[in-house]
Amino acid sequence: MKPNDSNERLMRILQASPEQLTAIDRVLSGTAATPAPATNGPLLMMVTDAAKLLGVSRATIWRLTKVGKLVPVEILPGTYRIRRTDIELLADGQSCGGQTK
Repeated sequence: MKPNDSNERLMRILQASPEQLTAIDRVLSGTAATPAPATNGPLLMMVTDAAKLLGVSRATIWRLTKVGKLVPVEILPGTYRIRRTDIELLADGQSCGGQTK
């Protein structure tokens, strides 16, 4: 590395925003976030498939939509799908946050 490069890098670090400094600290401490693995399968799932993925009944999926833990996506009048990311978040013990369209 050339001396100019290291000086330039040091100047960029000194001028970094607080968010950038936090990210640099995470990298230096070895706790940098790893990118989420790519999702396999469709982005929108049929209710039956969502139920199979969670290991519950279709009725339970509809109960979860009624209480706001899942948000159904109406693709045609009376035809609904569930976002795969919402199902995966629920499986990980997180809430989808009541996202809307």
